[in-house]
Amino acid sequence: MHNVQNPIIIDQNYCDRRRMVCKQEESTVQVSDVLYQNIKGTSATQVAIMFDCSQSHECENIILQDVELQLSQHRVHAEALCNNVDLTHIGRVTPLCPN
Repeated sequence: MHNVQNPIIIDQNYCDRRRMVCKQEESTVQVSDVLYQNIKGTSATQVAIMFDCSQSHECENIILQDVELQLSQHRVHAEALCNNVDLTHIGRVTPLCPN
């Protein structure tokens, strides 16, 4: 990947930006058993990895294996945002979700 916006994303709380107020969505879709493997490159957005999963249907068995994403500008480090996700890291993974 090169200069990609939102390189890795699962967003069950998506909000159409045309609306003024966004509420926490109650997703009825279960996301599970997803493998992101051997992904390297740069992100155009500060948050390179985002798992914003529903409180009612947490993302389960999401695996990041050998994933290395950096910001395109290299001024600061890329970030990961992880909400309501059962996540496993294998090998070298960057950025990592905060604890």
